[in-house]
Amino acid sequence: MAALTCRAREIVSIEDIVDVIWPEDPPVTVRSQIQICVSAVRRALAEVGMRDALKTHHFGYSLMLDPGLRDVDEFARLVADARASCDSGDIAEAVQNYRSALALWRGPALSGLDSDIFQRKAVLLNEERLSVLEECFDLELLQGRERALLTEIETKVSENPLREKLRGQLMLALHRVGRRTDALQVYREGREHMVRELGLEPCEELSRLEKEILNDAPNLVPGTSITAAKQVVPRQLPQQPPCLTGRDEQIRQVGAALTGTASAGRQGTHAVNLFGQGGVGKTALALHVAYQLMQEHFPDGQIYYDLHGSRPDPVSPARVLDHFLRVLGVPPPSIPEGVEERAAMFRSCVAGRRMLLVLDDAADEDQIQPLLPGERNCAVIVTSRTPQTGLASLQKVRLDVLTCRDAVELLQRIVGDGRVGAEPAAATSLVRSVEGLPLAVSIIGARLATMPSRTVSAMAQRVHDERRSLDELVHGSQSVRDSIASAFHALPQRLRDLLSLLSLFDMDAIPAWMAGVVLGVGPCEALDLMDQGAACQLLLPVGAEPTNDPHYRFHNLTRLFLRETADRFTAEYRQEVVRRVVGAWLSLVEQARGRLYGGNFTLVRGESPRWEPPAALVRHVLADPLHWMDVERSGLLAAVGHAAAQGLDEPCWELAVNLVALFEARFYRDDWRETHETALDVVMRMGNVRGEAALRCSLGSLYISQQRIDRARPQLEKALPIFEGLREGVGTALTVRNLALCLHSEGAFDEALEGYGRAAELFLASADPVGQAHTWCTMAQIHASSGDDATARQLLTDALRICEEVGNQRVRSQVLFHLGALDVQQGRPQQAMCRFFTALPIVREQADRVGEGHVQRGLGSAQLAQGNLAEAERCFQSALALAKATGNDHAMALARLSLAEVYLRQDRRQRAVALLEQALPVFRQYGDEGAQRRTLSLLPSRP
Repeated sequence: MAALTCRAREIVSIEDIVDVIWPEDPPVTVRSQIQICVSAVRRALAEVGMRDALKTHHFGYSLMLDPGLRDVDEFARLVADARASCDSGDIAEAVQNYRSALALWRGPALSGLDSDIFQRKAVLLNEERLSVLEECFDLELLQGRERALLTEIETKVSENPLREKLRGQLMLALHRVGRRTDALQVYREGREHMVRELGLEPCEELSRLEKEILNDAPNLVPGTSITAAKQVVPRQLPQQPPCLTGRDEQIRQVGAALTGTASAGRQGTHAVNLFGQGGVGKTALALHVAYQLMQEHFPDGQIYYDLHGSRPDPVSPARVLDHFLRVLGVPPPSIPEGVEERAAMFRSCVAGRRMLLVLDDAADEDQIQPLLPGERNCAVIVTSRTPQTGLASLQKVRLDVLTCRDAVELLQRIVGDGRVGAEPAAATSLVRSVEGLPLAVSIIGARLATMPSRTVSAMAQRVHDERRSLDELVHGSQSVRDSIASAFHALPQRLRDLLSLLSLFDMDAIPAWMAGVVLGVGPCEALDLMDQGAACQLLLPVGAEPTNDPHYRFHNLTRLFLRETADRFTAEYRQEVVRRVVGAWLSLVEQARGRLYGGNFTLVRGESPRWEPPAALVRHVLADPLHWMDVERSGLLAAVGHAAAQGLDEPCWELAVNLVALFEARFYRDDWRETHETALDVVMRMGNVRGEAALRCSLGSLYISQQRIDRARPQLEKALPIFEGLREGVGTALTVRNLALCLHSEGAFDEALEGYGRAAELFLASADPVGQAHTWCTMAQIHASSGDDATARQLLTDALRICEEVGNQRVRSQVLFHLGALDVQQGRPQQAMCRFFTALPIVREQADRVGEGHVQRGLGSAQLAQGNLAEAERCFQSALALAKATGNDHAMALARLSLAEVYLRQDRRQRAVALLEQALPVFRQYGDEGAQRRTLSLLPSRP
């Protein structure tokens, strides 16, 4: 019963109960005997109306006593009330509560229980009783009650001769009643006892008190502030957080900074600034370290104060200093009015004392500076959302969200049972959905702990639902929504508007220029606003590539909160903001594509409004267009989705079609299909026929590249009459060319040539020379395959001239590749190598891995034609690696076919056959009859 009562409201394992009752050699019938005892306890509890208080668990028991039933709980409550009264300056109330708490004691703790476990607990309880008694004596001495206290203090000193605090209080009381000689004798007796028993001299404070008594120091007179400051030992730390994981390195850094081991060269107080976003666990870590260090390093007291820095009305330094001085025992009438005077008195009060201050949720340097002690024997932990860079004396320690592993461990420790371990995938998904934010994980864990029937997967399902995520992340006084709201509502209105509107966009990285588009301000003001958002930790920096334009992101839970605040704007205004942002992305992508294509060629244009981007941003985009699009890929894809969600059909389809320049070069076929299907759905709903035709034509190109002619042709046949009806020349030309490509893939070469010819004429009529050059390039392939090398060379030469005139490097590299292939075919490998070496830097500069793979294969064929087998193998291996990197099955098969030819010449037939057998089914899948014939001709005949 004692074991269960000591750990009321906790599960006590059977092993712990055995250790209490039978410390050594428990009987073999131990479990049955415990069950008998438990039954007896249950009967006894039932007699007093507490039948259900004793709970059975699969590995132990718990005694669910209401708070206050145990005298130790009542003692703790009264002590907490006393300390709170002391903090508020009500000394009389504090003394009354202290005395009420001490009156609960009827003798030594756990008297009559001999178990080592109980004795260890008793030592802690008795120590707490003495500490509380000392705190009570401090306040009563402050009240001038030294005569009434003398006998009680003398008794306690005789019972605890090594207790220096009590001895000092006795010395002070004796001195105040005029017994100065006795006071000094008490010191000498204490010193002799300590030297004899411990080999130690008295502590610095006791020695100082002796000197002050010898000198009859005026500060020992009752009621003076200095006396009070030296006597009262505040212990204000809130309850220690029960669980802390994944913070070992930060704990080490903070501890080193506070104890001086990491403060070489720093002047003034040992101080550390823990900073990070709301809910990241700054307060928990600060308190954890404070509790670790308080007894050994800061025995003279610990003061905690919540500065409310993340709220609209942070606490003034004057008010904080008033609290500090009252806590340190300064009588209210003695507290000066001015901040500087209060700060000076505070520094005097803590001079020579080893104290720790925890200043929680600080606003800025102006709030913190007056609160810092002047001497290095004190230490300060400041928590804040932003680093307090203006205070060089503060060592900065950043706190970030937990890793997935640490977050799962925290969840496991809070929940306590086996549910987290039983569903590891659900637990991982759950903590990832809140991005490892410790506050959110703690709330989830607390809720699961109070709902033993709820599974982790069920909780994950509720939290994953963005419509209710923040509603789920509430437990008692803890709320993720409130944590974010406190920071948000403290911001200026303009910044609040910006963050709310930016939350409309689901992007992994939000470039700073978007702020300018959202609010209609210049790039400098936009960057300033984004930096302000990052300073308050509502935006998180994620880098500046590729445009030197800083990028930011929202924590997922912050984004959900901000999206709630965006509801204050009308639906029309939110749609207009999305329209402007999508228009900005479209403008930048169009310029990037134009640089790649030498202009807006082979492109159907709509009527979407464009944005005029800053010149510096354009220069960065144009310096490496493909790289820019690749890095901004997630934002560009998101922009297509946002436009579709808002019913912005025109910018949606235009952006999707412009992005094909990226999709084609990087082989992002899934992106190509998904963006186009998304855009097609919205243009169909809105009746946008031009957009429908443009998207269908582009989807046709995608399916042709995949040799899925059965899917390409229906799209193109739907697009063609729309374009013809709109008299859209470029769109008609593109569709006719794509239909010709379908015929080409099916081996209908004459019909394909006829289609290509018509497409070339349409491109010429539409002043689109790049489309014309690309069409001639594909026509040349048919002529080359049929043996008409002269016509093929002429068409490729004309196409090359056009590309060089307009500056279209992409199509130029393709033309050079086909000219090189023609040279190899005609027995001119040296000339072919010149073509390929000219094309190689073009594709590499554009990071076009698909194109580079083709060029490497071309170089290999030229080397093979010259008998350079080792060089040919190297080129073909490079081509194969590039094809694998882009996931291009057809290119992989072509590279394997070429490698097989090298291996056959090297008489490495086994490896060659393996490659050919890998390539053949791919050629069949793509309908590449020429490659099939070549592969079959190289494979050995089979019976």
